[in-house]
Amino acid sequence: MIYLKGEKMKKKDVLIKLSVLLSSLIILFLMTRCSSAYTQNSTNDNQQSYNIAELNSYGEWIYVNPYGNVWRPYAVSDWMPFDNGHWVYSNTGNWTWVSYEPFGWIVYHYGNWYDDPFYGWVWIPSDGIWSPANVMWLHYGNYVSWAPRPPRGIVYGRPWEINQAKYWHVVKFNDFTKENIRNYRVTNLIRNESGGREIINRQPARQLVERSIGRSVPGVKVQRQTVKLPQRNIERMNLPQQEKTRVDQNTIRVRKEVLVPRDKFNRQERNKKR
Repeated sequence: MIYLKGEKMKKKDVLIKLSVLLSSLIILFLMTRCSSAYTQNSTNDNQQSYNIAELNSYGEWIYVNPYGNVWRPYAVSDWMPFDNGHWVYSNTGNWTWVSYEPFGWIVYHYGNWYDDPFYGWVWIPSDGIWSPANVMWLHYGNYVSWAPRPPRGIVYGRPWEINQAKYWHVVKFNDFTKENIRNYRVTNLIRNESGGREIINRQPARQLVERSIGRSVPGVKVQRQTVKLPQRNIERMNLPQQEKTRVDQNTIRVRKEVLVPRDKFNRQERNKKR
């Protein structure tokens, strides 16, 4: 009798444990479904609330897990963000990115960029405040570099580390303020381990750039105007006439060499998958 009672107690314990495990799995499943539904709804809202011509005409919305609906431009296959433009030192006290792309006023000053292994660079909208440039900075020796600020959980290595150069733009200090900055990129940066050079993870000081280029860097007065969207208001940067002229001159090249029509872009994507 003692033996049978012990066996019954063991079976009872097993059933209780199985019941607890099953309940936990059900709760976890429901939480995951709720979380997924929330993410899907949130990103769908983002897509609708960013329903503007500059995004709809020059790119498409796609779903990328776990970020939901994200936007990617119709551009050439080697395109990357913060490539077609130049830097100015604005009255915000920061280096500010001036884009030559028609969608640049929003995607480089709000949100994050993610280099998806299948789709390439995609923009993840956010409700954050306007930024002079949503980038990470690093300068080292005679070089200054920047990379699109990634979403939470994504970490980049240094631009000279293996497989990390693709995220970074690297130029020499004396090229930093030039137009069409992409023309001055350094693609084979090597760190001099014995040089004693400090790695600085912040934007370069204005005085440091001025010493490198041998002249003063003029300040650019940037104004911002509110753009009212269906579910939020954002800001658009207004540039002085001199800067507008620089942008207009370079936009011609970008439209011809960088941006592509939707049909051509789709053919380009199909060829990549073959």
